[in-house]
Amino acid sequence: MIMKNVLKLLYVTVCSLFFIACLDEHQNKQIIDKCNGKASLSAALNPIVPPGMYIADPEVRQMPGGRIFLYGSRDEPGNSWCSESYNVMSTLDLKRWDVEQCSFATQGLGKQTNYTEDILYAPDCIFHEGKYYLYYCLATGGEDEGVAVSDSPYGPFKNGQAIKGINGIDPSVFIDDDGQAYLFWGQLHARGAKLGKDMRTIEGAIHDSLLTSDEHFFHEGGSMRKINGTYYYVYAGSPRHGKNNCATLCYATSKSVFGPYTYRGVIIDNFGSDKNLVNNHGSIVEINGQWYVFYHRPSGGMRTGTLRKACVEPIYFNEDGTIQEAEMTTQGAGGPMSPLIRMEASRACLLSGNLTVKIRRPEHDIPVEYLADIHDGDYAFWKYYDFDASPVTHFICKTWGKNLASQIEVRLDSPEGELLGTCQLKEMNGEVAYSVHEMAVKSPKGKKALVLVFRSLDKAKTTEDLMNLEWFTFENRRS
Repeated sequence: MIMKNVLKLLYVTVCSLFFIACLDEHQNKQIIDKCNGKASLSAALNPIVPPGMYIADPEVRQMPGGRIFLYGSRDEPGNSWCSESYNVMSTLDLKRWDVEQCSFATQGLGKQTNYTEDILYAPDCIFHEGKYYLYYCLATGGEDEGVAVSDSPYGPFKNGQAIKGINGIDPSVFIDDDGQAYLFWGQLHARGAKLGKDMRTIEGAIHDSLLTSDEHFFHEGGSMRKINGTYYYVYAGSPRHGKNNCATLCYATSKSVFGPYTYRGVIIDNFGSDKNLVNNHGSIVEINGQWYVFYHRPSGGMRTGTLRKACVEPIYFNEDGTIQEAEMTTQGAGGPMSPLIRMEASRACLLSGNLTVKIRRPEHDIPVEYLADIHDGDYAFWKYYDFDASPVTHFICKTWGKNLASQIEVRLDSPEGELLGTCQLKEMNGEVAYSVHEMAVKSPKGKKALVLVFRSLDKAKTTEDLMNLEWFTFENRRS
């Protein structure tokens, strides 16, 4: 009898736990369902590159099997641009991105060249007849372009060999409807040629000046696509911010692969993402019926504007085939964000003033990126939040290390926009590692850009660093 009662009690307990688990799952599903098509608690946020890693010049392909792969250069502190190795990023849903290290390198782990140890600039990769061909380029000139081969889109890419007869950077590979492969490259003027059946050699004449700096604002970083019988040449251009600033990702079109090409406009402009910005590079790709632009934005506040991170935005075509200019956002490929998610401050899509993104790499702990060099009057944007997804009552943020007596104005849409509240920060001289601050806020409605404006409370210290902002979030304490 005792054993029978014990078994009965055990059965009831298990059932109860199962019910609670199911309830929790149901409640979570309700939250997620509520956010679908509106705000997301698990959004595809920009940048898509993990903290502490800097992958730029994104060339994106949906490979056989449906998985999406991103190939790009890799910035690292200490180099002006790029490094001696590549990583491969991949995803199924544009939300979770996985990273493979050392897919190809000229030095160290992953080295697959016997003729160079130079820094690697922007690559491209394509699938052809059962193989994956990685086209790379070198920083020093001479035999700039090379190709390595793999049986897998993840790599490793082996036996890197120079492509004879090519001088110039940033290769882009393209296979036309008839199976003919082409290679494009160049800086200030774009060049192109047919590839042989081996995908390693140039076949026939090199076509020079397909795009030029004077006529098309062409600077570098070409990427070729064909859409509805029209060739789209995507590239980093300079129509807006000076001849030496290619912050705009532009495009030109033609009915022939070797032109003539007509300048069409800007797909996305990353000006404002970093105070020393000079560069952009990216590609467009159709994924499950939706077109996207992949690009990068600098984050390091360096003189050259490097430490760049890949980002993504949806794009839309007009009836005449032109592309509507996309806006830089934090939400990226997902919809507007829930205010209840914890937002890393480093995901700001626009910075104004002295602001930079820095990284903390503690020994035996995770790397953390944060907003630093914050002065009086600086501000940053995070686009966009859907405040209809949830009411909010409080704003919470975390600062790291020393901070001065200051305040953060939480505003909507502009630095002078609607004020939700002002978070007061007491001076902290490093007596603890970090501090968490909070305040009550009024709850807004609609899809809004969030703007944080930073103010010094000591007018004698307006040019000093006020704080290091690591993250912030909203809470609804009435629920």
